[in-house]
Amino acid sequence: MEGKAKERAEKVAESMTDMGKKLFNGEGVKKFAAWYIDTSEKVANNVLDYQATATEWAKSTALAPIFEAQYDLSSKFVKRSAEVARKLWQLEA
Repeated sequence: MEGKAKERAEKVAESMTDMGKKLFNGEGVKKFAAWYIDTSEKVANNVLDYQATATEWAKSTALAPIFEAQYDLSSKFVKRSAEVARKLWQLEA
């Protein structure tokens, strides 16, 4: 019984080592960075869309230009931040 347990433990350790090699090589890190940037950009854009929906009540008030400017500036910031991050990581959009 101990021999089988030892074999299983060695297989698990070997699998973890292989997974670490794949994840932490240059290409793996780049793929993770691309995923992280894309996901963060999508989440930020979804939040901005929700904010725009939540402030629709203000369309006919004096607050409308403020909310529109805030949305415009925020969406530009999200877009440019993602572009800069992709350039730093040398990723294609």
